[in-house]
Amino acid sequence: MPFDPTGKPRLFLPDGTPILLRPLTPDDRERIIEAFHRLSPESTYFRFWTRFRDLNPDFIDRLCAPEETDHITWIMVLPETDSIPGAGGASFWRISSDPTAAEVSFTVADEFQGQGVGTILLAVLWEHARSLGIQRFVGHVLDSNFVMRAWWDSLGATATEIQRGWEVTLLLDEELLPQSSAAQKLKHWLAFIRDEN
Repeated sequence: MPFDPTGKPRLFLPDGTPILLRPLTPDDRERIIEAFHRLSPESTYFRFWTRFRDLNPDFIDRLCAPEETDHITWIMVLPETDSIPGAGGASFWRISSDPTAAEVSFTVADEFQGQGVGTILLAVLWEHARSLGIQRFVGHVLDSNFVMRAWWDSLGATATEIQRGWEVTLLLDEELLPQSSAAQKLKHWLAFIRDEN
């Protein structure tokens, strides 16, 4: 069955928080702005590799405008809590010079870090990308972001040193995932996404 990006699977984080997983839409513009303002300076720096006060409006427009085969952003929202804009979001952007690869990025709200949000978002991006013929993800990790680098390593991603950080590549082949705790959690959520789809 083709991947259905309109699906809205509901799930629970380890602490019991109910979460709705869905694609980002243009109606989420204010949600994105609020979520950014709630990030700590460190989280903002790790995500964007620079320090600034406000998101570029053009970036928000691009983020909120999915392209059917080349770009999508998935977010995790709290359906029972209006005061929190979301637990996190993740995007992939197909690389024009190599249509079998896509660049990925993740943002997890500070209060939800360490609860597996990134792994869940990776699982839904993985399934969505695979349905479009994308075979590998490429990410960029700042050299001081040790947690993110360790996460990619635990999933079996390869890393190449670049200026100020690392370019990591993850093949979207479940059989190549290592026998690590992080990889087993990813497999769990991949199965969940497939069942929901």
